[in-house]
Amino acid sequence: MLTNKNLLLLNTLIITFYLNTYPSFSKGKIYGQSKTLSKEYIKYENCRLRKTEINIKDGVKDGYKCIFKRQGKGKDVTVFQPSPVCQKSFKCKTENQ
Repeated sequence: MLTNKNLLLLNTLIITFYLNTYPSFSKGKIYGQSKTLSKEYIKYENCRLRKTEINIKDGVKDGYKCIFKRQGKGKDVTVFQPSPVCQKSFKCKTENQ
């Protein structure tokens, strides 16, 4: 049989559990200068492989060029490497226009 003291303890546990399971929706305050609000973030976009070409320098084969097309507007991105195998896509910095 539950006594008044046990009922009070049980109610307290139930209320505590109920309050901890739901998120709070209050606004957060920043005291002082925020480190993240003043920081400039670098924006990225997807660059997808358009084609692979042989790089010829002074009439001699000098590796390969992987040419990637930007997801947004801007110039193509060219990556030079020794092997003809290029990755399909990567995150490249957004070009300022």
